[in-house]
Amino acid sequence: MNENESPDVDPHADKYNDPRVVVTRYQVLALVAIVAIGAIAAVVSIAARRTKLEKTTEFWGPDVITAIQLGDHVELIPGPGSNFKQVELTAFPGLGHLRKALLEQSHYQWTTVEKDAVEALAAEVPEVQNQDSEPEQSPMVVRLEFSDPHYQRVPPALIDVELASGTVGPADGSQRVKVTDRVRPALRHQLQLLMKVSELRYGQRTEAADAEREENEEKQMDE
Repeated sequence: MNENESPDVDPHADKYNDPRVVVTRYQVLALVAIVAIGAIAAVVSIAARRTKLEKTTEFWGPDVITAIQLGDHVELIPGPGSNFKQVELTAFPGLGHLRKALLEQSHYQWTTVEKDAVEALAAEVPEVQNQDSEPEQSPMVVRLEFSDPHYQRVPPALIDVELASGTVGPADGSQRVKVTDRVRPALRHQLQLLMKVSELRYGQRTEAADAEREENEEKQMDE
């Protein structure tokens, strides 16, 4: 800055007031509209991804919903028609998808609610299928236990699932409901996968036990 110039005078003021740059009211309104649309889109996106719980809370009850959401100990237990070893699912990677499948109200056919136990379906005989249709699967019931033994925020929740029909309900047999046709195969596939995991773990334990027994027998013979 020249010593003769006033310090209050900006030597670049002419660049800030370039007459070629004209901001119109239309441009300001367009900018405001873009910001508003972005905010609305963000809110709609969050609302769309949020799990809707009104009808599922009415069906399961608030304690069961909380247990599904927060239960840090999850067990898969065999029921009528199933043949696998009980397995703990607490650290299983796909457990979040299983929780969401049970929580989201749009995953259920609410017109199918009835006052009956899920286990009663295990006694039903599959309908005979013709040659052009897929064979009907035999009924298979599994039980999910969601519990919170560490914090004890809610009592354990026991949920029965019949895999062939995609019917779920509380283990006390008070009522049951079917999941949608879209959710049923995914739920069945995931639970059957978990059964396979339990079988593999049981096989590994059996092999380890056999190896340990053989090792002990060899030690006894050497002695």
